[in-house]
Amino acid sequence: MTEVELASYVPEQRVEYLRLLDEAWGERGLGPAEFDWWFDGNPAGSLRSVALAGEQVVGVAGHSLLWMILEGEPRLATFSVHATTDPSFRGRGIFAGLERKHEREAQERGAAVVLAFASKPTAPIFLGPLGWREVGRLRIWARPLRTAPRDSPSNADAPLGTGPRDSPSDVAPPDAAAEDLAAPWPNHVVRDSEHLGWRYERSPRGYSLIRRGRGYAVLGRKGIGRSRVAVLADLVAQPGEARALLREAVARAGGRALIALPAPEHRAAYLSLGFVPTPRSLHFMGKALAGRLNPDPRAWRFTLGDTDFF
Repeated sequence: MTEVELASYVPEQRVEYLRLLDEAWGERGLGPAEFDWWFDGNPAGSLRSVALAGEQVVGVAGHSLLWMILEGEPRLATFSVHATTDPSFRGRGIFAGLERKHEREAQERGAAVVLAFASKPTAPIFLGPLGWREVGRLRIWARPLRTAPRDSPSNADAPLGTGPRDSPSDVAPPDAAAEDLAAPWPNHVVRDSEHLGWRYERSPRGYSLIRRGRGYAVLGRKGIGRSRVAVLADLVAQPGEARALLREAVARAGGRALIALPAPEHRAAYLSLGFVPTPRSLHFMGKALAGRLNPDPRAWRFTLGDTDFF
């Protein structure tokens, strides 16, 4: 049996990393521009590792570091993302080995928790040998669309974030929590200008912005099977502003449906505009690296844009 070595990613392995993602996920994987943006552009930093059988890359995995508010305090968190193993090398513990490596490295960087929206194949590995804990399933909602999207003016004059950074930083922006647009939420990803500028404005995925006061909504697109759907990637608003933002998002969206992950206080607004819960959900789980992981799903708030795949 060929021996497998786990190693930190180097840029010379970019083509092989992308090849494995493409073979596993097809158009649901990352293109070259997305790969560079997601990992190299992240202002909080990233981790990438590979499994090598001789010179051959047979497994890949990444982690995205993000600043969060956890139990009221700004803390660094890490999310498991963009991982797969060559089919001929599965069953040999490669994914678990890469995850353990990243957990150690994230802990060394000061991460408090490691989190994931697990896929069906990875969930048993997280919950079994890796010792993670299931927090809950986050239900995706959808609204059918029957009309073409309405043209609307660009919001380029009302940006969410700042311009590009020269390089990612592993140090918390000192005013990140104070600038956080989602400050009233429970445990959540900090939405300061640095994060939002990377996540949406500089993304090659082509998001569009709807702005209303300090509230905003972000629209994207996604292929699901043979269909294209609109994605409400993010929505931050006071309850009284949410319905107007949602109505505008519905008017601008194109595709067979508009999907979202509603906040509890916004669900009445979603229902009033024709959204309904779907059978699909995000399988949310995690593990404490320092302190504890809150196991109550009501203690967390995410949108589809907090994932790596929407």
